Amino acid sequence: MWSTVLYIGVILIALRLFKMLRIPPRSKLPPGPTGLPVIGNLFQLPTSRPWLVFDEWMKQYGPIVYLNIADRRANIYSDRPDFVVLNLLTGGMHWAWTQADELWRKKRRGAHVAMNAQTAKEYFPYQETESVIMLNQLLADPENFTDHFQRASTSLTLTIVYGWPPLLDSAHPNVLHIDRMNHELLIAAAPGSFWVEFKHFKWMRYLPKWMCAWRRDAENAFNHDSVMFEELSADVQKRMDAGDDVTCVAAKILQETENLFEASWNSVSIYSAGAETTSGQLAWFMQAMILYPEAQLLAQDELDRVVGPDRLPTFDDYEHLPFIRATVKEILRWRGVSPLGLPHRLSEDDYYEGYFLPKDTTCFVNIWSLHHDTEVYGADAEHFNPKRFLDANGNLQSSIVDTKDEGHYSYGFGKRICVGRYIANNSLFIHIAFLLWAFNITAKVDADGNPILPDSLQFNEGLIVRPAPFSCNIIPRKMDASDIIAQAKADRGL
Repeated sequence: MWSTVLYIGVILIALRLFKMLRIPPRSKLPPGPTGLPVIGNLFQLPTSRPWLVFDEWMKQYGPIVYLNIADRRANIYSDRPDFVVLNLLTGGMHWAWTQADELWRKKRRGAHVAMNAQTAKEYFPYQETESVIMLNQLLADPENFTDHFQRASTSLTLTIVYGWPPLLDSAHPNVLHIDRMNHELLIAAAPGSFWVEFKHFKWMRYLPKWMCAWRRDAENAFNHDSVMFEELSADVQKRMDAGDDVTCVAAKILQETENLFEASWNSVSIYSAGAETTSGQLAWFMQAMILYPEAQLLAQDELDRVVGPDRLPTFDDYEHLPFIRATVKEILRWRGVSPLGLPHRLSEDDYYEGYFLPKDTTCFVNIWSLHHDTEVYGADAEHFNPKRFLDANGNLQSSIVDTKDEGHYSYGFGKRICVGRYIANNSLFIHIAFLLWAFNITAKVDADGNPILPDSLQFNEGLIVRPAPFSCNIIPRKMDASDIIAQAKADRGL
């Protein structure tokens, strides 16, 4: 067992152009594909499903950096690269992408206060409400299940961050605005999106604005976005000043700082990190239920024993539903929405097992390889199997070391681990429990009665990945499911 070995999917451009004289000979650098003079491996970076290519490179060249670098050496591996375009888009205020300076530490502390494990419990009623709405939409329109997941994820995030009431329509102008910003950030962070991001071309950042459409567009977007984000946080402040009971992340952040501009960007940073990922994981969950019906049956058997047919699950059932909790862990392992994670930067030179890793090297952790390592997860690591997280008695077993009790690496590493992971886990738990209590999820069939199975290796590309579009049958398990859901809606004033 490699004991938390971290595979670097690629060491992007060794950033050598201006530092070639101080870098030791190639033999002291980690092994990898041979690049070209000056530009190195620039044109070898895969543009499609890079984690699979990096996995093959790992098998060819071996592991080149280990997890205890990303965790136990977190002080020098917790930084972010100097993203030129992304920092223009955010003014350097989006703490998920900023470098690890004092402002970043302050913002992260504020986010932790608003989203730690204990505080996350305050949001249970919101998460149950969104699950009720989601079930009602699936009863009426099962074909567009991914739209309903996106609405639920977006609505919950707006409620948790800004205290909004549940959205019945995710096409709200503010939602579209923030989602557009999030899309631009993910593009700007993807390898190879802009030439100016490569060390060899950093000089382009000094070109006059009239020559650089990317600069004009990014600065205009930042100015426009900042106005709206301040308005969102100012509205929360007004409700607080009026004496309203405002239980939301933005309120807790505003209590920690008097700087509205800073507080507004901290809040929207949390929104942009949470609105997309949960809906994507639910799409992967649906695919897993089609491909692995035996896991669905085991989960439903647990729900029938613990919850029964006459009521919906609640968070009060949490401790009694270990298979559902294991299913959450397994879907994040089997098909996490960020198979390469987010990029890290070395803040100083490092040596590891004889290899030299120069300062400013940008690293992508190939989480896909970690999650499919048979020495850690067993011979069936390629398959979806929640039982790998359970002991012989059906209880959750001790987690894999160095994963912060998660059992997987989808939430990142060290000081950059996702601060909202408790809320994300809770959302997945209650959504999955509701879905499997209410519905059977099966494959469509063709004209000859053969199941039409999705290909779980087909993705929509990007730093955040979803399965390629697929169809399925979503059939109520109980004759009176609609009555129970309708009563749950009425109980919540919906």
